[in-house]
Amino acid sequence: MLRVTAPCRLHLGQLDLNGSLGRMYGGIGVALDGPRIVLRAERQDGLVVEGFDTARVSDLARTFMNKAQIGSGARIVVRESIPAHIGLGSGSLLSLSVGSALSALYDLGLTIEDVARMMLPSDKCDVCVGIFKSGGLVVASGVPRELDWPGAEGYVPPTIFQRPFPQNWRFIVVTPETATQLGQTRHGIPIDMTPPIPPEDVGLVCRLLVMQLLPAVIEGNIDEFGQALTEMQWTIGKQFAQFQGGLYSHPSAEGIVRLLLDNGATGAGQSSWGPTVYAVVEGDDAAQRLETTVGAYLAEANIAAHVRCLRVRNSGAQVAWEDGGRA
Repeated sequence: MLRVTAPCRLHLGQLDLNGSLGRMYGGIGVALDGPRIVLRAERQDGLVVEGFDTARVSDLARTFMNKAQIGSGARIVVRESIPAHIGLGSGSLLSLSVGSALSALYDLGLTIEDVARMMLPSDKCDVCVGIFKSGGLVVASGVPRELDWPGAEGYVPPTIFQRPFPQNWRFIVVTPETATQLGQTRHGIPIDMTPPIPPEDVGLVCRLLVMQLLPAVIEGNIDEFGQALTEMQWTIGKQFAQFQGGLYSHPSAEGIVRLLLDNGATGAGQSSWGPTVYAVVEGDDAAQRLETTVGAYLAEANIAAHVRCLRVRNSGAQVAWEDGGRA
């Protein structure tokens, strides 16, 4: 059987919510070791999906087979999945995983970008194509303004930066169990209802990215990285405060982020629409201490949340035959 293993991603922020230069969004993301997608696939007549996310995977498989004009079928077994609507890229990465599996299964010779054009609306490609392809830290360019509408297809934003992440940096990832409605889809908030994003805020985010965050990754300076990340997150989060009820989408998030920053994290923020929040620290010892501190805080505050200490995955998805052959 064919096996696909794909990482999840943290979304560290959007670059341009103004669009006056002709592009919207752009994004910064980082691949994490878990939770992940693991699925196995083999040819057969008809479509059978087993395991996790059967309804979503069935829909995705049918979409791909129709567009690729595959006349036969497949058996797909989903062993592991990324929970939906928590800010870890589940929808986009699952789409790429299913499409890549079927492309390899039927020897179609498609690139990841080809699969993305078939499976993802243009504004949903974001950093996930680069994450799926290479892992590490990824910056994507955003979509042309004319493609900023629901369902627009056929354009994959180019990855403009990709680099392995420092091996000894860790992310503490906290996901409150009560989901928020904002995480369902960006199109739940029409773009013309969002507040105008001042060009100076866009400029600040891009300056922080190019002049502080990216050099900090290259030089391994976690303090500079964390400072840039936190300020970028604050600058972006305040644009959506009227929709989120504050800088973050979940009521408990602000307290969690403050605790993370007060107990050794160099930077913190919210991934995508949340409710997941995260912080970055250096080394296993610091990460374990912070994980313990967060767990104690959540228990005392009676907040139900999943806490993970995660490494960055510096490689992309794996698509391979289980007998050892590369797909």
